[in-house]
Amino acid sequence: MDILKSDMPYNCYCGTGEADRFASAYIFDGRHKADPATVKIAIVSDRIVSGFYYNSFEKQFLLRGVKPVLIPVECSEGNKSLTKVSEVYDFLVDFGFGNNDWLIALGGGGILDVTGFCASIFNGGINFLAVPTTSDSMYEGAVASRAYLNSKKLKNAISVPFKPDAVIIDPSYLKTVPDKIKHNGYAAIIRLGIIGNLNILIDLVKDGNPREFLNHTYSLRQSVSQVNPGLLELGSELASAIEGYFRFMNYSEGEALALSLLSCVEERSRAPLIKIYDLLGLPTKLTGVSTRSIMKILEDNIARSGNTKIKIVDMSDDEPRRWMVKNMAKEDAVSVLSKRLQIIRSDAEA
Repeated sequence: MDILKSDMPYNCYCGTGEADRFASAYIFDGRHKADPATVKIAIVSDRIVSGFYYNSFEKQFLLRGVKPVLIPVECSEGNKSLTKVSEVYDFLVDFGFGNNDWLIALGGGGILDVTGFCASIFNGGINFLAVPTTSDSMYEGAVASRAYLNSKKLKNAISVPFKPDAVIIDPSYLKTVPDKIKHNGYAAIIRLGIIGNLNILIDLVKDGNPREFLNHTYSLRQSVSQVNPGLLELGSELASAIEGYFRFMNYSEGEALALSLLSCVEERSRAPLIKIYDLLGLPTKLTGVSTRSIMKILEDNIARSGNTKIKIVDMSDDEPRRWMVKNMAKEDAVSVLSKRLQIIRSDAEA
């Protein structure tokens, strides 16, 4: 089991085919040395993920005489909410969990956020392992600093610190991820490439060694954060508006972000990026909604912030051109976002 090079206060372990062994070893044989006779284990997962992986994942605990509690939660990026957290919380209360017991998230980004949120608030904090099973949760969610929940149309409106004891990444899980869900992870990497180093997009298309790719991703994310962590918000405004309009249905989180990122880059970079999108199966045009509808959401979101200045990640005006976080007047921010929206609009529906 390798330890990935992240700048997080917890270790990110990586090993192909290792999650079905290492999770129990970490809890019972690691520095915690928990007593199987006195420890309860709860595993939060959704129907699809648990159908694929739960029996093999559970077996490692059964071999130690511990029967985990499965907490089924149907939770995607679009419906992660306080209601879902309450479902997990109620299970823990009903089964008499305490601070010495363990909560494990086995799933994608929504499962990690809901479980991480519950782990942070239950009894002031409970032992927590994150086991991501999708590309976006491995590339980005596993090294997040906060667990986010949505509130109605508002994405990531509520948050608490994301503080797992460890993250266990098993790339073998990616073999069963549907293509539409893979897009979420692709978009996060594309954003890193646009801001930091486009060479990572070549690695993404090649789909090479997962451990090396994750190390490269985490290292690039760290270097971007050292310059300005706000740069990692590139494209978030338009992506959130697209998701909000469609209630997270027509476009996945990654597809919405990919569209927004395409609108952010300069014209000379757009054609090469579209070729990458085509290879990865990402959309290049926004359809099924009018420009006016998306702009209304963008304007409402800007007004709701209550700030006189809006932070937008954009290219600098001087040479050499570089990405920077600009403080714009509201009307200027609306103008920039309107121009970006026009770039990805379908001509037939503009």
